[in-house]
Amino acid sequence: MRIKGSRRLKCGEEVSDPRVVEETMKLINEFMNRVEKHRNVLLNESTTPFDNAINALRNWLMPMEEKIKDVSDEGIANLSIAMINAGRKMLRLAERAREKWLRRYKPELVELIEKLRGGGEAAIIIRGGDPFNEDRSFMAHLYTKHLVVKVERVVRSGDVTVTISLTELGGVDVVTPKLFGDGVLRPMQYGLMLTDGGQFIRRAIQK
Repeated sequence: MRIKGSRRLKCGEEVSDPRVVEETMKLINEFMNRVEKHRNVLLNESTTPFDNAINALRNWLMPMEEKIKDVSDEGIANLSIAMINAGRKMLRLAERAREKWLRRYKPELVELIEKLRGGGEAAIIIRGGDPFNEDRSFMAHLYTKHLVVKVERVVRSGDVTVTISLTELGGVDVVTPKLFGDGVLRPMQYGLMLTDGGQFIRRAIQK
């Protein structure tokens, strides 16, 4: 059931059908397997899911800050400054997220895993259509105080996607004007202009 004023769900009626429970546990087991597969990032005392982004931003910012000193064109200089300011902001947010992961999110994830392994009770909220109908999605939601885990069976393919959302992180909104077609705009929105994806964009524009 939906909670008014919240994106989270709450338990409606208890599920007693053993077949539904079995299908749900398949999703939960897949979530557990994914966590175990990536335990060096998710459950490590010093490594976090944000480390790659932080390192990439730092490695990008340093040469950019040096290059701008030699730029004589005012328009290019202003654009470069805007990119650097955005990069610095992203770096601060990523570093803040890293600190919160170690202090808040990882302990909650560890506690959830322990409960699912039999060390306590964890509410599993089932949402979706018929779990035995592959033409309809079927998902399980798991909540801690600051984590939202959604495990979903994809329609028809039967693949399972796992999404872990973090609450109370904060962030910034980026508005991208639609001056290009989706084939070019989408990579730009994902920041590929700053990576090798920029080669694809230049070729697309030339064509």
